[in-house]
Amino acid sequence: MNQEQDFGILTRQLHAWNGRRRLREALIWLPRGLLVGLLAAVVVAAVARLRPLLTNQEVAYVALALAGVGLLAAAAWLLWQRHPLPEQARFADRQFLLQERASTAVEIHNGLITTSPLIAEQQLNDTLTAVRQVDTRALLPFRLNRQDWLVIVAAVLLLVTAVVLPNLQEAELLRQRGIDKAIAEQINQLEALSEEIRQNPLLTDEQKEEILQPIEQAIEGLGAGDISQEQAVATLSEAEAELRSLAANSSAEQLRQQLQQAGEPLANNPNSQSLGQSLQNGNLAQAGAAATQLADQLPELSREEQMALAEDLMATAQSLVGTDDQLAQQLAQAAQALQNGDIAAAQQALREAGATLQQRAQEAAAANQANQAANALGEGRQSVAQAGGQPPNPDNLLPPNDGRAGPNDGLGQSPQPGPGQGNGQGQGEGDGSGQGQGQNGGQPGGQLGGLGGPGPGGGHVENVYVPEMRDLGGFEGVDIELPAQCRVNPADCGALLNERATEFGNETSIVPYTQVFGDYRNAANEALQDDYIPLGLKGYIRDYFSSLEP
Repeated sequence: MNQEQDFGILTRQLHAWNGRRRLREALIWLPRGLLVGLLAAVVVAAVARLRPLLTNQEVAYVALALAGVGLLAAAAWLLWQRHPLPEQARFADRQFLLQERASTAVEIHNGLITTSPLIAEQQLNDTLTAVRQVDTRALLPFRLNRQDWLVIVAAVLLLVTAVVLPNLQEAELLRQRGIDKAIAEQINQLEALSEEIRQNPLLTDEQKEEILQPIEQAIEGLGAGDISQEQAVATLSEAEAELRSLAANSSAEQLRQQLQQAGEPLANNPNSQSLGQSLQNGNLAQAGAAATQLADQLPELSREEQMALAEDLMATAQSLVGTDDQLAQQLAQAAQALQNGDIAAAQQALREAGATLQQRAQEAAAANQANQAANALGEGRQSVAQAGGQPPNPDNLLPPNDGRAGPNDGLGQSPQPGPGQGNGQGQGEGDGSGQGQGQNGGQPGGQLGGLGGPGPGGGHVENVYVPEMRDLGGFEGVDIELPAQCRVNPADCGALLNERATEFGNETSIVPYTQVFGDYRNAANEALQDDYIPLGLKGYIRDYFSSLEP
């Protein structure tokens, strides 16, 4: 057997020892990598028990992931270790007490040590003889670190306990996640609503900007980091209140209702039928176009038709006094011009009336859009308030006490009764159900005869108390001198000259609930604009009046 073959035998043996060495290292370092991952998971599980961080199921997933990461990190480190042949030889000399035989043979073969061929062959034979006598299993055994495995078992037991036993922080965690999800959904919905408003062709740029301002402020407020449920509800409530105010200020609903009756004379006139029907249908934009068209047709009408049209225009104008004085005045001017035979002035007045109707149509569109946006914000506010399974604490909605009403100063309580006042107490549930009680002390002028609130089972009482009416007919009035033009055309001077003396009948202090609810609700909406009402309570006030809807 020549020298190269003998060195090949030595090389294969060194490789075998190196493989056994790497396997023994894997039995030590892979468990340690697993242990590091498990200990990290134990820390995570402990933190999850102290604060809302993860659910038990998520702790289990995190533990598996960290354990896998530890194993992979240890495996990667082992694979990264490379042992060239000289280092394998030095390891064999140290581990098997070969007294530098293997490393010397490798260095002679690689030319690092120069010697005669005879000495090189003798040294290699001596090395092989020593190698054959090595008891590999005894000198390089496989061993497990018991301490590592005991800690691994302990870590696994701790993790199993953390996953199995209920976590008191899990309910709060799920609640907060529900709130965060609801807030994120509201941000997306508000962004979609903003885009819808921007694309609304019925609104002017100024109207769009006015409606978008509270919505964008709500988006900015909800997008702030670490916003609480109370803050989110207050933000949506404030934006909703602003939109309700915009809808109330620009609403043309009262005008629409009055036009159903006021447009009847014009609808019965063949020449103004289109205008009258549009007014009755509440289509203000179409009515504006019809008024302009009627102005163009005035010269084609006979004198009799013009006089009949003037009479119908005057009747419509008188019906609108007190509802839309500007439109009433324009229609009255058109009627008076027709009566005087001034066709040009009548056309101008009708065109101005048409422009006013177009303006009212835009205002109605803005009010409708603002009302829809307010409804969306109201639904979003309720969604955020109900997120997480429990409502926000009303006390947390209040600002710091600055001398104004505190959390319990007047909330849900009636004022202390004074002269001419009765005692009233009321309670209302957030879902619209509640109870209302009233006591009448029998004194006139201010006793509470019954609350207009929800009754048992969520219903409403039929009647509510209103102050008794006072007949002022016996009091002497003040004489005033009216301008001359008011005597000629009373419609130009407003509703006062068209009113008649009040005729009192069998009046009562009890009226139908539905008759006065709208006034109460509107008064509450106006009061919501008062800065002295705590921001967080505004949503509860709106919810209360929503629950009172007949």
